[in-house]
Amino acid sequence: MQRNAETALSFEKNSKYTMPDISKGFTLFELITTIAVVAILAAVGMPAMGNFISQNRLSGNVNEFIAATMLTRSEAIQRAGAVTICRSVGAETGSNVCDTSGSDWKDGWLVYVGTASDTPTTAAGSAHLILARQGAFTSGTSLVPATTATSITYNAMGAPIAAPPASFAFSFNTKFSRLVCFDPSGRTRAIKPGDAC
Repeated sequence: MQRNAETALSFEKNSKYTMPDISKGFTLFELITTIAVVAILAAVGMPAMGNFISQNRLSGNVNEFIAATMLTRSEAIQRAGAVTICRSVGAETGSNVCDTSGSDWKDGWLVYVGTASDTPTTAAGSAHLILARQGAFTSGTSLVPATTATSITYNAMGAPIAAPPASFAFSFNTKFSRLVCFDPSGRTRAIKPGDAC
């Protein structure tokens, strides 16, 4: 009888139909704890993520403006003549008009061959050809020059014909800001708020 009990015990140990001692899966307590930790981390991280996105958007806007002024300056040198960047409302929809009614450049701009008194056009072979256009920035963005300026014209030497504003102030939802400074030579650079041009 003892031999049969050992055989039965041995059979149960080696059987593939027996339940393992370790259960698989999560308990309800473990699942709720994990969800609570994830929710707390998300609540802490979301505002920081929003700030990060806003700062990157503002940096992108600053870089686009600096690139446009550099394009204007380099085209003036390359073409050995005047090239202008002007404030324009509706540039992304095909408006070829420089707007002198306001001073906030958030609505966009045009870069074209000629001076501020010329009318930009997209006609092939025109003396006042539009080289680039920038549409309006995201709502909440502000781009205001230190002094009223609706255009900046560079001459064949790459210098501004008339002195540009000392700086343009960029801001997004009044929380984040940057300054773009103009040197007398017409070069631009971005600085942090509080720093002097």
